[in-house]
Amino acid sequence: MTAEFKGQVYTYLVGSDVSRDGMYLELGSGSDGANTIAEIFYSDITHEMTVTLYKPDLPLEVLEWAISEARDRLSVSKELNK
Repeated sequence: MTAEFKGQVYTYLVGSDVSRDGMYLELGSGSDGANTIAEIFYSDITHEMTVTLYKPDLPLEVLEWAISEARDRLSVSKELNK
């Protein structure tokens, strides 16, 4: 999935992480998403979602979009979607 904000293209991919026992949404900048700027991880153990930022000054609108996509696409418990 791709989004554009103020001329910058952002993409994400969703994957499973067996070693951490959960799923993640990796946010990248550029049309190829090669530069990872954030990760949203959902733990199947704790049922919690965490955010790790790899780029300072990430626009709030972009982070909100990524979190919304993560809530829709990851195996998130219903309590997190309230």
